[in-house]
Amino acid sequence: MKLIKTIKDIISPKKCYSCEKEWHFLCQECLQYTIKYKPYCYICKNQNNKFLIHKYCKKNIYFDKLIILTRYKNKVIKKLIKDFKFYNKKDIWEDFGKFLWKLLLKNEKIKNKEDYLLVPTPMFFYRKMIRWYNQSDILAKYIWKHTNIKIKDKLIKKIKNTRQQSLLSKKERILNLNNSFKINKKDRDILDKKNIILIDDIVSTWTTLNEIAKILKQNWVKKIIWLAIASD
Repeated sequence: MKLIKTIKDIISPKKCYSCEKEWHFLCQECLQYTIKYKPYCYICKNQNNKFLIHKYCKKNIYFDKLIILTRYKNKVIKKLIKDFKFYNKKDIWEDFGKFLWKLLLKNEKIKNKEDYLLVPTPMFFYRKMIRWYNQSDILAKYIWKHTNIKIKDKLIKKIKNTRQQSLLSKKERILNLNNSFKINKKDRDILDKKNIILIDDIVSTWTTLNEIAKILKQNWVKKIIWLAIASD
């Protein structure tokens, strides 16, 4: 597999979407020119330490951190994500995976990797069948390669095909997601006092995460961190 990848890179090397330098779809230098997030609370938007949700913002909020790399409105980031999701350019996720695992370790002190689980944000089976893959699964695998944090890709299932959250009002979003997720019964026993790192590409609203976080906290999960590439 590594040999095939090496040959592919030699014949048709990756090019940075911004500067066209070879070997990366987004090079480290060009990432510095995208709009990057400083640690802040996603609920009140005020800056804080390591992307924590403030205690006074936690009413009816079940997740503890939302760590985001950059803004989706950046035209280079937007094109990279769209090309991966809709044109099957899966190698794009390798660069994002590298940036995200470094961002995770910078903003979360992981003393014991056994206390953590990487969980891709689930996709309804019909949508996954049409696309043939869940982009969060691929991203989680790249992060696992560099951190050795165990992946549980079937921990949470999406059991309802919901409408697009960003098109709905706040009240409609909550109703839209009601009873949309469930935890795999086989994995319930491993959740006690675990820290869950949910992996996703874009954060458009926090209601999806909150619904997933709610059922995880009901099963004695200690901490929930959402790690994503971009937000609106």
